Amino acid sequence: MADPLVDLGPFLHVERVVFLTGSPSKRDALLYVAEVTAAKFPPKDRAAFIKAIYEREDVTSTGIGSGVAIPHARLPSLPGCVISVALCVQGIDFASRDDKPVHILAMIAARDVDRSEHLRVLASMASRLQDAELRKRLLSARDAQAVIDILRS
Repeated sequence: MADPLVDLGPFLHVERVVFLTGSPSKRDALLYVAEVTAAKFPPKDRAAFIKAIYEREDVTSTGIGSGVAIPHARLPSLPGCVISVALCVQGIDFASRDDKPVHILAMIAARDVDRSEHLRVLASMASRLQDAELRKRLLSARDAQAVIDILRS
């Protein structure tokens, strides 16, 4: 049986890795990371993506526990799947399943027509971030390339 984990490398870029300082609010963190994620989208798509992220979060928190949140949204006109990663050592009150602050926020944007790719990327990210040692290494990373290298390992 083939390895179910997708190589996240093609979806990551150093421009979409951010280090959040302080303890931002959930809403502020989502907005900032959504803006980073959508920075190269056409203006109409940027606004639609940010709206979709907030709407998805209103349904239920994407804080999956263990200090991790994976907000995600799909839009019809996106060029392809992209991932942004935000690290916040002090944590974000995210209304997570385990009521613990989020330190690692991985945001996924995908095209509507790529539902299966979106689900594989989401599952691969969630699976990687279940590893406590990997989370510790991410939070110790000093630059964006190190974050990408850790997520690809």
